[in-house]
Amino acid sequence: MDAHERARALLSAVIAACSHRIHGAPTPEAAGALREARAPLLAERDTLTADSQVRIAEILRDMPAQLTAVREATAGE
Repeated sequence: MDAHERARALLSAVIAACSHRIHGAPTPEAAGALREARAPLLAERDTLTADSQVRIAEILRDMPAQLTAVREATAGE
């Protein structure tokens, strides 16, 4: 799997974890806030190209921690 595909897969995993949190949100307001937080990730996944080497490197460096944080927040709900 190349770096672009790994970056898209990481974005997709964070999006899925956010979606899981939205589904379990305690209030409509909380769900709305989570949707707002997820929206930029959806947009980025849709526009990320193989030419975005700097951004791909940032995603590969930073997104695993974000995925862990979202998953841990989900586990605590």
